[in-house]
Amino acid sequence: MATTTSIPPLPAFQSLKPPPALTPSIQALTSTLGSLYRLTISHTSRQFVGTFVCVDPQGNIVLDQAVEYELDEQGSVRGEGRKVGLVMVPRKWWTRVERMRTEEELEVEWAAGEEERRKELQQEGCRPS
Repeated sequence: MATTTSIPPLPAFQSLKPPPALTPSIQALTSTLGSLYRLTISHTSRQFVGTFVCVDPQGNIVLDQAVEYELDEQGSVRGEGRKVGLVMVPRKWWTRVERMRTEEELEVEWAAGEEERRKELQQEGCRPS
């Protein structure tokens, strides 16, 4: 005859560490999660472009859906990119880290520039020839 035993429920998970303080730097960085980043490593002449996932406690940056490019002596991309998926790049290797602007951000910047140019032209008025 089989006996049934009841399994007690697991307690709620609690971390032993306190949550990190949300400094302005951390808030600014977390606001860019999911953004497209370009990370350059000069000593190996490589560049990675991918979706920003996280920076781990050791300061390594993690990019998903990354594409690796080789750089020539002038720092220009050489050849086609190679899809490498998920990459983790140690902090000591970073030469340059850039967040790529979205189409919407570029359009807003362009529109703001156009508005400034229009104001400058209105202030100059007519010039004698």
